Amino acid sequence: MVRSPSFTLLMPLLLMGTLALVCSQECSDDPATSLVDQLVGLVGERAARTCDVCSGVVMTTVEGVSAEVRAAKEEHQKELSDVRELVHSVQEESQREREGTNVKLEELMSEIAAVSQDANNNLTTVAQELRSDIENLKTMLENIQTFIKGGARTSRDAPSTCADNQVMLASMGYLAPVESGKYENNTDCTWVIERPPGYKIKITWLMFALERCTDCKCDYVEIWDGTSTKELIGGRRFCGYLDPPTMTSTSNRVEIKFHSNSSGNYAGFKIKYESVED
Repeated sequence: MVRSPSFTLLMPLLLMGTLALVCSQECSDDPATSLVDQLVGLVGERAARTCDVCSGVVMTTVEGVSAEVRAAKEEHQKELSDVRELVHSVQEESQREREGTNVKLEELMSEIAAVSQDANNNLTTVAQELRSDIENLKTMLENIQTFIKGGARTSRDAPSTCADNQVMLASMGYLAPVESGKYENNTDCTWVIERPPGYKIKITWLMFALERCTDCKCDYVEIWDGTSTKELIGGRRFCGYLDPPTMTSTSNRVEIKFHSNSSGNYAGFKIKYESVED
């Protein structure tokens, strides 16, 4: 069996609904309600003014922040522009330095090429001089070998007498067909005097007496100057009884030849030779 709600429980609810209906109909003209409305309006107006003030402060703050932001941005732009200018300046300076380095490098390469060419030229000259010296040394060696086989003398005092192709090693010495007396008929003698490069040979006649013939066809002495290209010193042979003049070679090699025919023999000659610096 369903039981109905208790009356005591329903009564409060009914009273509250009735009061609410009466309040909605009767409170509109109540002075208290009007006061409440005024208070609400006053509070709303003040709140509105307060909001306006707050809005102004906020706007001022926002504008200040915006101004600072703009200033900071302008400063940043200026600094960025300065940095760009600095970078551009550094790039230009670097470019100039590279161009200068390239120029200096080209100059250095040109100097190196010139030095290399000079060195090659000097080496070529030195090589030619060395080859010439080697040829001279070979000639001297051959002459020395010939001298050793011939047994010629090179004493400073005793003259080197007649023999075939004698090589004189001493820097100074004497030459003669014979040490004393008269030279023999049908005789041919050759002396080779050779000194190192840079020296010449001086010849002094201490005694001279040969058979005298036209153009020195009988007995004669010839002095040849040089190696491959020989020249006759004085341009002629020497014979007769007058001492030839003192003579100096133009090279470091002299070849002296003596010849006697089948008739007439005399005291001959005596030569002093010595090497002198070129």
